[in-house]
Amino acid sequence: MTTNQNDTEEKIKEAAQRIFLEKGYEGTTIRDIAEAAQINTALTNYYFRSKEKLFWLVYESLLKEAIQSVQAILDKPIPMEEKLMGLIDHMFETQAANPNLSMFLMNECRRDPKSFAEKTGVGCHLLEGGFIQQFQEEVEKGTVTNVSAEHMLPLIFGLIQQIFVGRELHMHLFQVDESEFLTFAREQKRIIKDMLCTYLFKK
Repeated sequence: MTTNQNDTEEKIKEAAQRIFLEKGYEGTTIRDIAEAAQINTALTNYYFRSKEKLFWLVYESLLKEAIQSVQAILDKPIPMEEKLMGLIDHMFETQAANPNLSMFLMNECRRDPKSFAEKTGVGCHLLEGGFIQQFQEEVEKGTVTNVSAEHMLPLIFGLIQQIFVGRELHMHLFQVDESEFLTFAREQKRIIKDMLCTYLFKK
């Protein structure tokens, strides 16, 4: 493959990453990507054949990395409270750095959960890791409220995601800029951590 061909492919992939993240899979067309890359649609189709092939080529490694970074925290040999607070911090910083990621992940989980699970390995990581067992052991010892990890993880993910899913609406309603929104978001994170600690951990 020539240097020009490599450059063209990279331009298409970079454009695809931006547009998929902004519009999601269903809201994106090959024409959108071609226009963003400043390349004609036929050439984009020539290189990547289909929107789905291009999507997974661009995002499979990114999604795997995101899932694995969460799993690395869940598998750390540290106390449960420290682990969950670390998970909240990690998720918050990841999504603060890329506010469109929350909606993107939600859309892809809904659009094709089977492919999402298979290509990212999320099911294997979660079910085969030690987090669920550790959480249940804490429940049985009475140090954690009697609730399952199956309920707790979606609650944590949802609370953090919602901060950024509602970003544009919050900025519009309260007439704040991005810097002011981030200040609000960090306070929201603190409240979430306080609420979860109060609910979960018996002291």
